[in-house]
Amino acid sequence: MKESGYEDWEFWLNCHRHNIPFYGIRETILYYRRHPESRVVKSFSNRNYYWSQVISYYPDLFDAETIKKAGKIFTSNKTPEETGYNLEKIAVDVQEYKQNPQNIITLTNLQTWRKQVANSWLVLATENLETAYGNSIGKAHKILITCGIQNEILTEEEQNFVDEIKTYLIQGLNQPKALQYLLAGMLYGRADRLQLKFEKAPIPKWFANDYLKYMFSAPSLFLEIGEADNYACYMEKWLEYIDNNITNNPGSKLWQEIALLFTQNANFIPIYFASLNLKKVYSLRAKIMEFVLKNQGNQIDYEFPTRSPNRNKIRLGIIKEHFQPQSETYSILPVFEHLNREKFELILYTNNQTNHPLEQYCCSCVDRVVKLENDTQKQVQTIRGDDLDILIVGTNITAITRPITLLMFHRLARIQATLFSSPVTTGIRNIDYYISGKLSETITFANQHYTEKLALLENAGFCFNYYPISSTPAQVYPTRQSWKATDETVIFISGANFYKIIPELAETWAKVLAEIPNSILVLYPFAPSWSSTYPAIAFLNRMHKQLAKYKIERKRLVLIKALPTRTDVKECLKQADIYLDSYPYSGSNSLVDPLEVGIPTVVMDGEFLRQKQGAALLRTMPILDLIANSESEYINLAVKLANNSEFRQQKSQEILEKMQQSPSFLDSLSYSTHIGELFQGLFQEWQNIHAPKTIESTNKNSLTSEFINRLIGCVNLYEIDPTDQSLIEELRQIRKQIADFWLTVAPKELETTYQGKIRQAYQTLLKSGIQNEPQTEDEQKFLKELAETSMGLTNPKAINTLLGAMLYFPPSKMLVRDAKNRLPKWLIDDYQQIFESREVAEKLEKAFKSRTPHLSEYSPVKNAEVKPEKNVALTANQADDLDIPQQKFINQLLGSVNLYYIDPSDESVVQDLRKIRKQMADFWINLEPQKLETFYSGKMGKAYQALLSSGMQNQALTNNEQAFLQQLAVQLAKGIEAPKTINYLLAAMLYCRQGQLQIQDMSKLPHWLLEDYQKFVANS
Repeated sequence: MKESGYEDWEFWLNCHRHNIPFYGIRETILYYRRHPESRVVKSFSNRNYYWSQVISYYPDLFDAETIKKAGKIFTSNKTPEETGYNLEKIAVDVQEYKQNPQNIITLTNLQTWRKQVANSWLVLATENLETAYGNSIGKAHKILITCGIQNEILTEEEQNFVDEIKTYLIQGLNQPKALQYLLAGMLYGRADRLQLKFEKAPIPKWFANDYLKYMFSAPSLFLEIGEADNYACYMEKWLEYIDNNITNNPGSKLWQEIALLFTQNANFIPIYFASLNLKKVYSLRAKIMEFVLKNQGNQIDYEFPTRSPNRNKIRLGIIKEHFQPQSETYSILPVFEHLNREKFELILYTNNQTNHPLEQYCCSCVDRVVKLENDTQKQVQTIRGDDLDILIVGTNITAITRPITLLMFHRLARIQATLFSSPVTTGIRNIDYYISGKLSETITFANQHYTEKLALLENAGFCFNYYPISSTPAQVYPTRQSWKATDETVIFISGANFYKIIPELAETWAKVLAEIPNSILVLYPFAPSWSSTYPAIAFLNRMHKQLAKYKIERKRLVLIKALPTRTDVKECLKQADIYLDSYPYSGSNSLVDPLEVGIPTVVMDGEFLRQKQGAALLRTMPILDLIANSESEYINLAVKLANNSEFRQQKSQEILEKMQQSPSFLDSLSYSTHIGELFQGLFQEWQNIHAPKTIESTNKNSLTSEFINRLIGCVNLYEIDPTDQSLIEELRQIRKQIADFWLTVAPKELETTYQGKIRQAYQTLLKSGIQNEPQTEDEQKFLKELAETSMGLTNPKAINTLLGAMLYFPPSKMLVRDAKNRLPKWLIDDYQQIFESREVAEKLEKAFKSRTPHLSEYSPVKNAEVKPEKNVALTANQADDLDIPQQKFINQLLGSVNLYYIDPSDESVVQDLRKIRKQMADFWINLEPQKLETFYSGKMGKAYQALLSSGMQNQALTNNEQAFLQQLAVQLAKGIEAPKTINYLLAAMLYCRQGQLQIQDMSKLPHWLLEDYQKFVANS
């Protein structure tokens, strides 16, 4: 027996676990002298308690009667000053585990300690928990819960034990022994895995702080398929619960402390990997953090002084923690590197300066560099003092709570924006724009993923400059042999970060390896850009378990430690055959490396930025046949590349050729030009808002065509997507301008003015449903002023104010008594049509509640008499040969569609739409097939969808239109796979009514069109 006195007991336990038979001899074989200071003598009075404790730890060694007897003794005893937990020994085991997680003996010891502590909690009486938590049980508990053992895959016995705990906890924390089960469960897994019910949890004060830390702890490794999505959903509910409580109890010290603890500890990296819309969870994150900042006395908002009219340049700030070599630095550099210095004044803000050559290069590209102090308030004062027009944050502020994260909650510039460095919406109220790319978003619903207004650049929307300074020489020179591969071995490789390799992705890779027996998978997932430490062995164990499911030997997985530089990464890539990108969070920086080396890549497409960025790079080049749209496509593509060396070589050569042409994601000069134009546009928009356009033309009683087009276009887009906050804000501004316009018209000129162009614009806005949007504080104040003036219709300007007020009241919510006799004749019809029509009111209210587009009802088919059009051949026009510029054409289309929605019997509007429809059809027909997806995802595609949804197909076709549709039918009859069939399909859909156009095998349609076609068929 050694010093601790337990080694022999552990020996026999290990024999039992490994089924090594032994037995005890029930006879005295040794006498020893008892010493008054010995452990045996000191603990003699508690011998029954310790006996029952040992039995509770190892129930499988004893019979049922003995266990029952021991349980009664254990629960009836108050916790003594225990000697059962050797904290020093536990600490030694933990240290050894961290140094060598593969040591089976150490891991077994920790699993034993964990089970002992868990069982101790389960048998303790509730009144003894607080005392025990402060003694060795609690200390052992805290050591074990932070040692990382939770990342280990549970044994079957452990899983059964955890399932029992979970079953109890699912009933809620108001159960008699819920706290005991919670303490036990904490040792094995996170709250989301235990499905812990946190609502109104009766947590005692002595445990509250550790309970909250546990609730806010983030997973460092997902172990099961579906866990990433489950975790994100659980966190959203947990944050919603916190938000509700701080909203309802803002003065509560308890909830203030909880919000502060969340702000200090929250780690949102694991949430990135959920295939869900994260807008809500990030909105909640930001709301709680802003509550904390305001509670601490921070002045979040700020009114900028009037901008000097003598300032000719846009003052642009770039803020980043540092400008040393890192992926974020490579992606932020093209934002400002080549901006026109005659148009922009550039300032860099940073927390750290090291004089690294890359940092020095960044500094050489700007007018001024400011090193910020460590105090947040001083940082706020410094930046506000520079009176910035635009501020771009180049550090990821959506992962953990950095000082720069809290800084960006403040209003620091007139316009604040983030971009690619933060892979999801920030949720922050004072971040105005998220800059992305048209190829990196699903345009039709991209806005639904952002609290910011989405500003889209062409192509991917991001760019890298890896070579402003000379590259560091490689330090690593691997060979295929060093990975135990031969020349015939197919080497799959991936630089996807550790966090991105969730169980779903590992499962897909295992299926690929199973299809190609003579292959290996090489991973280098431990990039320092994400973290400085990773649970590598736990990750390896999980990978081995998933590979074993498909009977894949362990030696076919090669794991490489963190590589020092990109040059070292490329040396590894040169030995590989095929690069496997990650999903659902795809690669960007990590994908550029294999593309530069010329390795064929297998990339998965997705729905939003973090899922589409890899596919966006390939579409930019363009190399579309290396993009998969499903797991089966991904596997098939990987297998095809593995089995077909000729195809592999062909794609490798194509990649190298395209990379030599400097694709847009590596063209820093071009990117700076385009983002500079975007900055100018954003600032111009800001100036327009803060110096509102006049809506009057040279004729006082009419409106500018530009303003009407803007209004009608915005209304139409609002009906397509009534959740788009940017559109809602623009419509608020337009509404205020029209209301102000009415207030300036002399009462005697109202009728004449109303009969002009403004009537069309005014009716469009009245019928848009914008009145159902919640009113801002300023709008409520303005409406109150209008109501007071128009009350009783006795004020000389009562009708002026009534016209303004009608824009703010929902239909049926503002009724004028005896309107027919009290309102002027020129207004009464329009007033009754909107405000006394139950049909209109119900339609707009229903549309608002469902937040879906206000689609036109189909009008009856009628005979149309229009002048014959010139018969245009299918390929006569070119896409760029429209009669008017594209943007003007789109505005005209959206305006006409909205007018058609208002009155589908207006023959002039119908004729306009016929011409517009033909122009749109010709545009698609003459577009090169490889450009279809790009245009469909842009403004032209959105305009097309508006026209498709208008119901115009129900108008009877003219003779020319029938002939045109017949030509389209001839082309479509050649089959879906014939050249330009999709072009003709897009054109035909504009003319076909119910049942006229059916595609037999919709799976052959391109992914970007499939969903809209299905809607078209369903609505036909």
